[in-house]
Amino acid sequence: MAAAFAAAALTLSATAATPASATPPTAGYTITVGSPVQYAHPTDTPASPYIDKDGTFYFQQSAALYGATQPRYWDFFTGTDFDTATRSGAISNAVNPANANDRNNDTTWRCNNSPTGLSATYSVGNASYSQKNYCDLSGVWVDPDTGDWYGLVHNEFTPSPFADGIHFDAIDYAVSTDQGRTWTIRDHVLTSPYSTQRGDTAQFPNQTYSYGDGDQRLFVDTASGYFYVFYGSRIVEKGGNWTDSLAHVARAPISAKMAPGSWQKWYNGAWSQPGVGGLESNQMPVDSASQTGYTPVAGDYNPANTGTAAQQIAAGKLPPKSPLFVMNVAYNAYLRLYIGEPEAVSGVAPQRFYVTDDLSSQKWHLIGDTGGYTTNSWYRWFLDGANRTNSTIVGRSFRSYCAFECSNGASGEYVDITLGASTRAAAPVDETKAYRIGSGGGRVLAQVSGGSATTSLATATGSALESWIFAGNGDGSYRIVNSSTGRLLGVNSAVTSGRAWGAQPTVTAAAAGGPTVGQQWFVIPGTSAANTPDGTYRLVNRYSGLVIGLSADSGRLAETTPTRSWSNTTGNQVGGSRSAAEQTLTLTQTGPAPETVSVTSPGSQSGKVDTAVSLQLTANDSAGKALTFSATGLPAGLSISSSGLISGTPNTAGSSTVTVTASSGTATGSTSFTWAVNPVLSGSHTLVASGKALDDPNHSTSPGTQLITWSPNGGTNQSWVFTQQPDGSYQIVNGLSNLCMDVSGGSGSPGAQIIQWSCTGGGNQRWVVTALAGGGYRVAAQGSGLLLTTASASDGALVTQQADTGSALQRWTIS
Repeated sequence: MAAAFAAAALTLSATAATPASATPPTAGYTITVGSPVQYAHPTDTPASPYIDKDGTFYFQQSAALYGATQPRYWDFFTGTDFDTATRSGAISNAVNPANANDRNNDTTWRCNNSPTGLSATYSVGNASYSQKNYCDLSGVWVDPDTGDWYGLVHNEFTPSPFADGIHFDAIDYAVSTDQGRTWTIRDHVLTSPYSTQRGDTAQFPNQTYSYGDGDQRLFVDTASGYFYVFYGSRIVEKGGNWTDSLAHVARAPISAKMAPGSWQKWYNGAWSQPGVGGLESNQMPVDSASQTGYTPVAGDYNPANTGTAAQQIAAGKLPPKSPLFVMNVAYNAYLRLYIGEPEAVSGVAPQRFYVTDDLSSQKWHLIGDTGGYTTNSWYRWFLDGANRTNSTIVGRSFRSYCAFECSNGASGEYVDITLGASTRAAAPVDETKAYRIGSGGGRVLAQVSGGSATTSLATATGSALESWIFAGNGDGSYRIVNSSTGRLLGVNSAVTSGRAWGAQPTVTAAAAGGPTVGQQWFVIPGTSAANTPDGTYRLVNRYSGLVIGLSADSGRLAETTPTRSWSNTTGNQVGGSRSAAEQTLTLTQTGPAPETVSVTSPGSQSGKVDTAVSLQLTANDSAGKALTFSATGLPAGLSISSSGLISGTPNTAGSSTVTVTASSGTATGSTSFTWAVNPVLSGSHTLVASGKALDDPNHSTSPGTQLITWSPNGGTNQSWVFTQQPDGSYQIVNGLSNLCMDVSGGSGSPGAQIIQWSCTGGGNQRWVVTALAGGGYRVAAQGSGLLLTTASASDGALVTQQADTGSALQRWTIS
């Protein structure tokens, strides 16, 4: 696997011509590409991220290799987010208790006995194919009614149908009722318009054949309530290899839960053909040569046409490879457009980006490419960089992942993509207005008086607690601010339960440094199946991907819940009595937004005695008025100017809480943060916690001796010499043994022994000293970030490193 490499970010410009649908704005677009970062788990499908009903994050990917002893598996990863997820052995190695041959880590039996596998036949004369069907799960969705997992299955079956090296493709769907441990592949959903029988020369009488429908990319559209599946077919030379690749799309109402009869293919400008066996048009970008977005029927593939694929392309009887082949799609909330990224058109090439504002008409327009960042990748997917769990809705900047044939031959990587536009579609809300948020059932969202909880009311009362302001974050997301309290609507993004189904939104102060991901929302206008705005909105929480629902149910007056365009009629308690009307919201202007002042927190600050400080605070007034700053709690020697510049030279060690206030004269806002002023230590000192001194036991001079605390006695074994290092940390040496205070083995784990050892200059012998409010110091190992901690206030207590608990056993005086 190739390592990630550092490269200067690329900024590319592309000016759009006619936009991608009937009436989108004309804009100049920019595409900025970050440096590649290694992805550690590439395999034979894109990764499919999703969140389960309890808030647990997963992603899924598969492989199905052809050889008799090669791997075939459906793998599942779980963790806090995509960056921390590791392979779940409990799911990935699960075996069907009713059939030991049906296993996630060997899908051979499952694929051969699926609806596609049962009708497939083994290869004749091609030993490289050991099985009659190979199947990959790719694209998972969790049913809001039951919590069951649904997924689309790519099949490669009946290998070498015309004595060649290829196979047929088809797409089925599968369901798991036990969180992925066992799966049932239920039926076909998207299959070829043509025969998939071995050697069918009646269907394919000439030089070519179509290998069918596969390589699906699932997109769940919050706005319209549809699944969209972008998939491909290939034209194969009999006895040879594929020579042409065509792009297709189908859709189905999400409410139908992937059922076979619910799918419709896009054909000749309409959703007119059934998913199973229906005709399908080849998708093409909209440009000056084609305004329809698809190949005319007369120029599309017809097995009755004679000639090789290249000859048919030259004669205008077959389109060349579609630039939209195998396209990953997401909604970009910054552009307010759907974005698509297909695989590279030919060989190693830049990645192209396309946009449309209307999935119902499938008119995609090129906005630019990644310039010097080039790949030959097949498997790509998006991820929102703020939450690192969702690929459906992304902000201005997002991750574009690649598996295999990535840049410079890397096996797996992602790059950060940032899109810009000279003009964008109209914003969904007016930031200068206040709104009442109501449900289709007439309920009204309100903050509970005197608390942080939210509720829904049967009717509006006119209280400011029912009034909300939308403040843009500049990346397509919004803060939703209560007009009465000035606090932000959100969920707790520090815990998994904050993204569990039914999590109740609260109204809390903005976090230091800006809103948390749980305090950010995407505002998604609702549309009909024909992309007509219906006047409703869904408010999608960026952390959880869930939407606000308002009901009369006393147990869930206001909650966050999976998006749905139907009412639950299953009787299952997971979905309860939830309906679409509860989450299809109306936003009613109630007047101008009240003036608010927001002060950006600089986060916790630290410095040193006698070291000059200069820190500029910033704030914003919603009415655009000039602001005057003031502060309380500043360390001695510091002051703040009326323009918000904190400067001076602190002269006393200690820690304090600083509150900075900005005022326009008619409105104020403030932020609070801690400021630690640390001493500059040198020479010999004694460290005491809970009345006991840090001690080299028994006056030992042996490396490896664990330190203890003991009643202060003035001995040299309780004397420690501090030497400041260039990075501001300290080397701390015992006055008797002349050995350095050391984290045993360089451990990063809580509970590791603190010992004395020969001085090496390593990170496990460097210590960061931070002043605490109320006096005393925290001493942290630079390598682990864990705190110097004594076990008790008794003589002989052992000293270890531990997580910060605020205990007196971690608060040291240094004298």
